[in-house]
Amino acid sequence: MGLMVGCILVCISSCAVVEPPPGGPVDKTPPHLVAVFPDSGTTGLGDVTVLHFTFSEKMDRASAFSWLYFFPDQRIRKTKWHGATVADVFLEAPLPADTLIVVEIAGAMRDAHKVKNKRSRRFPISTADTIPAGTVAGVLLFEEGALENGVVELYGLQPDSVEYFRRPLIRRTITNNKGAFRFDWLPIPSGPFLVRAFQDGDNNLRPGENDPQRLLPDTLIVSAETGTASAGVTTLYPVRTPGRLFVDAFAASRFEGAVMAWAMSITDADTGYSPAPVDAGRESFAFLDTLHGGVLEDVTPGSSRVMAFVDIDADSSFSAIADTLLPDFWRSEADTVVWYLEPWILIENIRLEPGLSARFQLPAWTDSLTTWHAPEPKTELADSLSGALADSSLSGNLTPAFTDTLVHVEPLASPEEQ
Repeated sequence: MGLMVGCILVCISSCAVVEPPPGGPVDKTPPHLVAVFPDSGTTGLGDVTVLHFTFSEKMDRASAFSWLYFFPDQRIRKTKWHGATVADVFLEAPLPADTLIVVEIAGAMRDAHKVKNKRSRRFPISTADTIPAGTVAGVLLFEEGALENGVVELYGLQPDSVEYFRRPLIRRTITNNKGAFRFDWLPIPSGPFLVRAFQDGDNNLRPGENDPQRLLPDTLIVSAETGTASAGVTTLYPVRTPGRLFVDAFAASRFEGAVMAWAMSITDADTGYSPAPVDAGRESFAFLDTLHGGVLEDVTPGSSRVMAFVDIDADSSFSAIADTLLPDFWRSEADTVVWYLEPWILIENIRLEPGLSARFQLPAWTDSLTTWHAPEPKTELADSLSGALADSSLSGNLTPAFTDTLVHVEPLASPEEQ
């Protein structure tokens, strides 16, 4: 009997998972993937419907829906854990035939002590006989330094009107500590591709509202000669970093005067814009030149509208003017004075990325003008009274009081009397 109990104890001790004793040091070691089946780089796979993942320690037994991704996408049916270290992931259907599949394990996976995995991992498996060797590579910077753990996404550019981020994601990768990224296992040749990059502050592989992000300016094609495509060096900026809008050269208006412009941000609650006079100093007006265009500085990123106008009365503001200031081809024959807004052009929905610049073209000017009500007359009395009422000495008593008291003033003596 004692021999049997001893054997049982030996078996239990040999099968137990070694863990730190209760009250020991806090677990700060992130978990990592130890083994996977099918293994990375396996080709010629048959009807695979289950994948096995082995981790370095006991995990927070979450469903694979939250930590496992496939490119192209494969539907997950269920997850079954064995002892919290091995996960079997069952698919809705076998892997597609003659297809390369990139398997991605998210970096936000946590062990049983809630310690997160530091980095995500990707590896290829294939139901075809080979794995292609095409690559796309580049570098990400954030402001002045390398962007580590930035997320980079690869999209196909198709000849349709569907926005790129609504298309299937082809691949995803992460930048290293030098900001470098690389997409592997792409067909040769392949493309064109679009690349989006963003800072992933919470390590969930999705851009947050305040995460800097950017669509790289060029489309990329994996060359048949070299099997590569270079994305170059791209800089990301904080989401509220202002940028610049460049205006191309444009045709002159028939109305004489300097051409000025300013930009306005379009918010989600925007209901449109109705032109109205704007005093100098209320907006950052920029001068535009017909030969060289111009530039609008410190423009809020996002969607903007630009208002350009001809400053006929030369007061450096967008004004309402009397028709007596207009050229002969427009002047009215009526006896009364008619008021108009200065000639204007409105350009809508100019997209500007944080910290970057964008270009746009002014449309052709027309001879039409917008009528405006005559401005209220200004009097010196009204101006002086307004200033007096604003004086701090009248605070709390805005109506001056008048009394019947007479003040006697002695006349000044003549020079001889002095």
